[in-house]
Amino acid sequence: ISSLIVDDALGGALSSLPSVVLSPQFREATRRFIIQRDVSDEDHDLIRSQCSGTTLWRGILLLRGLLVDGEGILGYVLKERRWRVDYGLDPGRTPMAVPYRAKDVPSLRAEFGHPDVAIALTCLSYYYGGLTKEQVLLCFDLLSKLDNPEMEYDQWVESGKDLPVTLRQLNGVNTKDDIQVDEFLVPLLSRNVRAVDFYLSQVVFPRAAKEFPSKLSTSAWDLVENKTNLTTGFSGTNDNRYLLPTSISQEDPVSQLSTNALVLQYLLQPENNHYECTEGENGERESAKAFLKRLVNQDPEIRVLLDVGAQMLELQNKALVRHWLSLRPDVLAAIFFNDSDHLTVLTQDGMTEPFISSPFNRQLDKCVIYLGDAHTRGTDLKHPRGTRAAVTLGPKVTKDRLLQGEH
Repeated sequence: ISSLIVDDALGGALSSLPSVVLSPQFREATRRFIIQRDVSDEDHDLIRSQCSGTTLWRGILLLRGLLVDGEGILGYVLKERRWRVDYGLDPGRTPMAVPYRAKDVPSLRAEFGHPDVAIALTCLSYYYGGLTKEQVLLCFDLLSKLDNPEMEYDQWVESGKDLPVTLRQLNGVNTKDDIQVDEFLVPLLSRNVRAVDFYLSQVVFPRAAKEFPSKLSTSAWDLVENKTNLTTGFSGTNDNRYLLPTSISQEDPVSQLSTNALVLQYLLQPENNHYECTEGENGERESAKAFLKRLVNQDPEIRVLLDVGAQMLELQNKALVRHWLSLRPDVLAAIFFNDSDHLTVLTQDGMTEPFISSPFNRQLDKCVIYLGDAHTRGTDLKHPRGTRAAVTLGPKVTKDRLLQGEH
């Protein structure tokens, strides 16, 4: 993908890299400079001699930071970060992307410290999630204030081939027509790349992507940098002991040195010996609905789903258990955490009620249970003896996280 992007950029796709002034020798040297981690002195000197101190030089450096060796910023955000699991939007706090603690759980205060990473993840968040109805209407409001709105709208039309003929001209758009807005404009433009780019450049980045000459940052290490008293704490596992600040040392009691071996022994019990690699027809990741269909066909039956690997991305918790109930008409209710992090019961007739006051809180044998990534740790439900559960795996699921999610 890096090579394709560089070819397009050097071919004239970027206005800051005009292809007409790039000689074949300079273009090939620039290509190697952007993609390869180790650059020869000849290539470096050739590029610096022709464009040092210009906007062209800054553009080349920016592309190198994004694409170098497939491990630049673009490679990081696409391969190492998962939307709605590691990052996403928190509209109540900021229009920029923020770190997530778990699936659909934004961090309360944390922000991405690297500005280019924050910008890239913000773009991906809007590309994946699309614009809301209010945001689409705001785009048209801002569009009407441009000197040449028709030219900008033509780019939207070019990017969205599904727009009907009547909407391919800006004068055919009526944002006061609710039917046109709800049935055409929002569905067809909410994920239109040009429209999303317009919203980002006109609304999000001017308001939130501010750059300051200096930055104050802190981490948990700073809390114990200067201490007058002894710092004490405890942990049920020691997997993360190497991440502790250097002023903190973990002391494992002799009586608990066998804990890691014991939990591995529990994990390797005969009842846990089934593993299934799920995928779609063409090798892609299996959708949440397809996974639930696979789940209900298991024998013995599975009534508990622990989404430790955060694989159920397409459906919110309530929508997921509703679909699960539709596949299991013999089950009376489903238990899940709602958007307010309250344990909730959804019955077959569509009624919801708090788990604590529901008669099903003592009838778990008549329910299916879904616990998302954020709630597989710290949730205590007394399952009937013999209950069978499915546990999902995913990127960055460590032994510590897996065992805590299971138990």
